[in-house]
Amino acid sequence: MVDKLLNKITTHPVEKRNVRSLSLNMMIKSADMPLFTGTEMQAFQVKLGLATGQIGMIASFGQIISAISYCLFIGVADRISNRARVYAMLTAGMAFYPVLLILISLAPESLRRPGIVVPVMMAGSVVECAMISFMALIFSALFVRSISAGSQAKFTSIIGVGGGLLGLVCGYISSNALLYLGYPYGFTVAFVMAAGLLLVAGIIVRNIKEIPELSAGERSNSISPIKAFKSVVRTREFKLLLLPNSMRGLGAGAGFFAMAIGMKQLGLGVEFAGYTTMLIFLGGMFGTAIIGFTVDRYGAGKVLLFSNLCMAVSLMGIVLAPSAWIFLIFFFTMYISFACEGATIPLAHYAIVPQQIIGAFSAVRLLLFNCVWGLAIAVNGYLLDIFGSVLVFSISAFIYAVTGILWLYAFNKGHKPQPVIALAQSEV
Repeated sequence: MVDKLLNKITTHPVEKRNVRSLSLNMMIKSADMPLFTGTEMQAFQVKLGLATGQIGMIASFGQIISAISYCLFIGVADRISNRARVYAMLTAGMAFYPVLLILISLAPESLRRPGIVVPVMMAGSVVECAMISFMALIFSALFVRSISAGSQAKFTSIIGVGGGLLGLVCGYISSNALLYLGYPYGFTVAFVMAAGLLLVAGIIVRNIKEIPELSAGERSNSISPIKAFKSVVRTREFKLLLLPNSMRGLGAGAGFFAMAIGMKQLGLGVEFAGYTTMLIFLGGMFGTAIIGFTVDRYGAGKVLLFSNLCMAVSLMGIVLAPSAWIFLIFFFTMYISFACEGATIPLAHYAIVPQQIIGAFSAVRLLLFNCVWGLAIAVNGYLLDIFGSVLVFSISAFIYAVTGILWLYAFNKGHKPQPVIALAQSEV
């Protein structure tokens, strides 16, 4: 059955193996990370007694580290050898942060005070964000050389649906753990699941093999961050995509606090962290399934415009929700939109950006996003404490609407992708 499904994506034997390994890796990671970086993490921080500004500070500090990492590693991903092995090691290494969270959840109550846990979480965030940043760059360079352009949209839909199904199981288990075990031991269960799944994901992805037919036959000119950065900013594609990539981070600043706002305005219990985690995965399933047949038909620009407008409506629905169930409905639509946007953006970039600099281009793109997003989180965290949620979320909703228009313009003006040439079925 699995082989028949893979044949609908590709008949090339090596690419088929790559699809199997990489999709399992991505599905496990997409189902895993919200257990320790999403709404459950935010609920844990609220129960620890952290203020909204402190929650934002931890996340913002992590984004600063991400930005520094992108700068340092910008020229590495396009030149490094054995990208699959490095990617596997980084995936397994990400288990460090949930292990640290396990220790916090099991620590005596006297040690679970904001003055202690904030610097510990910031230290864990440093390690986590540095590894995620390097891994993201390697993934871009590995992906375009392992999965052909004709298979990428289908691949993205598969990992979205598969990751969503696995995530629903994880969310169900964690929500019940939170409901029946409460704070802090319900969170311990979620963090243990997160660490274990990351180790499994690292083992699965080791046997990916890059395909010579997918390589442009060249590498970036230098491992130097400065030269790699220059090779990106001089391109027409970078100039077209500079503004929407930056605005995207600015708009995402308020949405980060959705769970904290729900707990404080509607009095949501900790079990709702498990419910929202399930909705994140379900939204990811719907969002990535949608792009599988809309991006090729309507174009990335129109899909991004629609998803950004839906995000704007969802943000306003979340902050104005009169009940927990209305909150959950708009939270769900927000993550459908988020999944559409998050999956469409890299696919659109892969189609128009020269392969030789795709790793460096991804570094600069993500550097812009994380710098702006980190700043927006820090600022919005304090603005929410001072001015309230309606004003802050309204501004973010407006930014998302404008960003959607900018995406439409950028990808309509970008270079058209070359026709896809099917891979031969012979062994590589």
